[in-house]
Amino acid sequence: MNVNLNSELQAFVAEKVLSGEYHTPQAVIEDAVRLLAERARAEQRLHALLRSVKSTGTTVTDLNEKDWEAIRLEAESRLVDGKSA
Repeated sequence: MNVNLNSELQAFVAEKVLSGEYHTPQAVIEDAVRLLAERARAEQRLHALLRSVKSTGTTVTDLNEKDWEAIRLEAESRLVDGKSA
């Protein structure tokens, strides 16, 4: 697969390689795609969590700070464990 980047993104990739953070431009792109995939999975899990809250009949306005903290902790736990709802 060949990918063409605009000059701004090319400069960013080159900067990452020159800084020593990555060894090759391919490694920069692979990491970027991996992070994009992780974000997509996290968004899917978040939507699943929100659907589960909705299915209980609870509305956002019914949630207090303790509820939000529990949701945050559950979401973080699922992200770390790689689970989905």
